[in-house]
Amino acid sequence: MRDAGLTINTFKKCDMHVHSSSCFSRRYDKATFFRAVLKSELDVLAITDHNSIDVELLTDLQNQMKGKGKVLFGGVEIDVMLKDETIKAYGLETGGKGRFHAIVWFSMNHAEEMAAIVRELFISAIIKNELIDSDDDGKAEKIQNLELLDCKSFSKAAEATAIYLEEFQERAAAIPHFFVPHENKDKSLSEYLPNRSKKNLDYKDRLFYYSHAMAVEGGEKSRKYISDGLASELNTTVAAFLFSDAGKIGDIGKKYTWIDFDCDLDSLLLAISDPESRIRTSDACSILPQSNTTKFLESVSFNVWTDGGRQNSETITLPFSPGYNGIVGSRGSGKTLLASLLADKGLDTYAAFVDSDSVRFLTHGGIPTKDRPPCLYLSQGELENIYADGRYEEIPFLGEIISPLKENAAKSIDAAKQRYKDVLRLEKDLLAAFEKKYDSGPVHIDHLEEEMPSGITLTAPTTPVKAFPQVENAIKHLREISEATEALEDKSKLIKFSDDYPEDRSLFDELERESRAIESDIKVLSTRVSGFISLLGEIDEAWFSQREQNVTLFFEMLHECNNSSGSTKRHQYDEKTKAANTFYDELFELRESLEHLNNEAQKAHEQMLDPIQPVELTNDGEQIVVSLVHDDCAAFNDLVRALVPTGINALAHAFLERSNKTDMHKLFNGTKFRSVKNQGLLSYYNHYFDLLEKSASDSIELKSCVVIAGKKIDDMSPGMKAQALLKLFLNDQVSAGKWVYIVLDQPEDNLDVATIKEFLIDRLKKLKLDVQFFVVSHSAPIIVNGDARTVVVCNNDDDNISYRCGVLNDKHTKQSIADVLDGGERYLKMRLNKYNFKIGEQNGND
Repeated sequence: MRDAGLTINTFKKCDMHVHSSSCFSRRYDKATFFRAVLKSELDVLAITDHNSIDVELLTDLQNQMKGKGKVLFGGVEIDVMLKDETIKAYGLETGGKGRFHAIVWFSMNHAEEMAAIVRELFISAIIKNELIDSDDDGKAEKIQNLELLDCKSFSKAAEATAIYLEEFQERAAAIPHFFVPHENKDKSLSEYLPNRSKKNLDYKDRLFYYSHAMAVEGGEKSRKYISDGLASELNTTVAAFLFSDAGKIGDIGKKYTWIDFDCDLDSLLLAISDPESRIRTSDACSILPQSNTTKFLESVSFNVWTDGGRQNSETITLPFSPGYNGIVGSRGSGKTLLASLLADKGLDTYAAFVDSDSVRFLTHGGIPTKDRPPCLYLSQGELENIYADGRYEEIPFLGEIISPLKENAAKSIDAAKQRYKDVLRLEKDLLAAFEKKYDSGPVHIDHLEEEMPSGITLTAPTTPVKAFPQVENAIKHLREISEATEALEDKSKLIKFSDDYPEDRSLFDELERESRAIESDIKVLSTRVSGFISLLGEIDEAWFSQREQNVTLFFEMLHECNNSSGSTKRHQYDEKTKAANTFYDELFELRESLEHLNNEAQKAHEQMLDPIQPVELTNDGEQIVVSLVHDDCAAFNDLVRALVPTGINALAHAFLERSNKTDMHKLFNGTKFRSVKNQGLLSYYNHYFDLLEKSASDSIELKSCVVIAGKKIDDMSPGMKAQALLKLFLNDQVSAGKWVYIVLDQPEDNLDVATIKEFLIDRLKKLKLDVQFFVVSHSAPIIVNGDARTVVVCNNDDDNISYRCGVLNDKHTKQSIADVLDGGERYLKMRLNKYNFKIGEQNGND
């Protein structure tokens, strides 16, 4: 069995067209019928026997159903027709079988009254049809016999009889009831008054205005028969019900309608007035439409200060529905306070009114806790701030798309940016190395203006190394060795082994012998080094002097020979020419390298600006494209020329002008290089690459771009932007289970009435079936037409905040909503009177 608690404040499973054992058309007995009803998963049942009401059976069944948490409505299925004078007066066209079927629902409190009216009307019709020519005694006898029949027999007796709708309306006018004609089944209203006739449509519209039923039976398919005639063309809301009308006991409850109401006639009228929100038939929806009945905020409790200070407080507990909860009140009444409390954001602002430590959240099936359930919060004016700043990722739906896009883009950009920095650093190092190599300046070629010297130059051999310094160096190092061996000898004497234990004697004897051998070897080495030092000391420097004098004399003669023949000048000329060739070759290579590296830097910069693959998706049938674009990024060549107007070759040119700082400075942007004016060339180079790296990095700014149905949000008007962002905020994914509830604080800001009607209200009605909503609003359409299941009325009486929960059809709640949202009942009626909508009026014509 389904948990009946799951339908509190939401949809009930209803079969409101069931024939009991007291109906002539059914063959099961009372006990069998009762068992089937009580075992079913139905929440609400209406007994609608043909043309008869068995009050005793209804009362007995009601008592047994109460113990099962089920609710019983009284009902009857009647054959109805219009009087000839009515047909003529309205110019109606009739068809079908000259009658139509309708079911009537009423409270069990009026079961006896309605039963008497129905029996009297059918007795009168039977007498009229069967005993037209009989005398009064015959009619009285027939009436008496009919009155004595049990309900099942009377139902059979009235099988072929129809009563006049006008007479039923007159007799039953004082009893609250619903009159629901058949559609899309035998003896339907549209068979009796075909929709092809405009006058038929007008009359049916009057019929619904009169009865306030605004409903037909026949299921989802019946909508196609009535939507054009009643719902669309006549702007009349018509609900379509589907019930079992079970012929067999096992079929009871197989066809049913989910109705979101509180199991009374008033709330049933509320449901019928908004079928898109509150009614689902089993042919279209076989399971409970409210999917979050096990995951919603059941209530919240908190203490409000009652004395203007923080001494006395009152505990308030607000129960909620799993679907849509509206929050209304005048300005300053505590609406946004409650929204902040539910969202657990900014509640400290209201410390003078509420004790934030007292807040307790109770989710369905849980225990009161200070921990707020996961919720999505849209504060007042937040959408305006989002589209003003372009922070679309703050909308969760977009954030889940934009964040990965930005993450992937950042990785790609960072890799390109690192490549860009590496190339610039290579350019900078290349220029610095060139400047360091030619730190004395450019190599000039003015010597080429002179005639080339002639002569032969003798090439000088490598100067030999002098001999005696090698001996002196050896003596120096040997003395260091001698000092070291003396220290080693002292250390070796300290190594001794004593065999105090007999078992260690043989080991320690060997160790002692090895230690003494090492000591002896060190002495030998010390003696040998000392002897070598003495031997080297006996070498006379004069032994080498003659050779060195000859070498010196050779080089002097070579130099004299080269000078006397003019060959040195030729050599200097050649060396200078060679140096000049090397310089200009390397200068050319420098320019080529700079050009190549500049191209590589440009490629890296372009990679940073590469387009990012957009994400395409749909939301509520609309195509959405989310992408990241680079916001007005400068091209690399523009960045370069902003620093060196003549281009990259100016860097090499600057080296040639380094001796003339004025001319060198002119090669750069004077404004941007003012800070390094009159400094060295390296300062210009460093400043150039610092600026180029910074300007490139700063110029790369990713901006979120959202396109809805081919239109960029950035190009929309403020109102259209608000609508578009609200669509994205209330996307299908918000009901996927991540959030327990959603809090919207005055979402109507910047929305026109058409947008509220065509989008926001429909969206709330759709999403509220899967996720709980709390909506603060000053808009009557959002609260009333949006069909808030529970309404929280906020009040501020001399800085004492209070709250009251109710439903739309509750007298006090209804009055508060009218006062706050419509200016009061009188103003609301005045506005309706000014509209003066007429019965049957359509397309602006009477």
